[in-house]
Amino acid sequence: KLVNEVLKTGRLTYGPMTRKFEEEFARLHDFKYAIFTNSGTSALQVALHYLKDKYGWKDGDEVLVPAVTFVATVNVVLQNRLKPVLVDVGMDFNINTDLIEEKITPKTRAIMPVDLLGLPCQIDKIRKIAKKYNLKIVEDSCETMFVKAGGKPVGSKADIACYSSYLAHIISTGVGGFICTNDRKAEETMRSMIWHGR
Repeated sequence: KLVNEVLKTGRLTYGPMTRKFEEEFARLHDFKYAIFTNSGTSALQVALHYLKDKYGWKDGDEVLVPAVTFVATVNVVLQNRLKPVLVDVGMDFNINTDLIEEKITPKTRAIMPVDLLGLPCQIDKIRKIAKKYNLKIVEDSCETMFVKAGGKPVGSKADIACYSSYLAHIISTGVGGFICTNDRKAEETMRSMIWHGR
């Protein structure tokens, strides 16, 4: 019924249905804002691009990523001319929080934990480390939409969280993804980046 409603409008690009989808997704994940993107990979790429631009990160600055993840997590760091620094994983296949601090250098700018295979990372420990070293957290929650840990939606404790609605994930739009944030200015800027400045 809803698909037919959209088809009857003649509008197949961003519109009121997409806005409603974003608002509901944000609410369910404890965020003020969600931006629907063409993929989880694009969501991650734009999130890092935004942070690099906002904080004046230099080419070659470092982002800590788990050594076991889908390759897109590392690729988006490289696409932003940043350096991925691999941190080994624990028995849950997520970034080993006991090994993060030894990888931090004066060029480290962010941690990009991944909630791999629907298993939440140890975000509270990661947040403490990030606060200690003044690092940003972009959580790759592409495989954990609607998952909760400690009563909170996974991703909701990060500066920016990214999700994927690719075919193999929890809900599917064929391809697609979301960037979530509580920062209005970040939402406006990242949405503009996705829309090529519009």
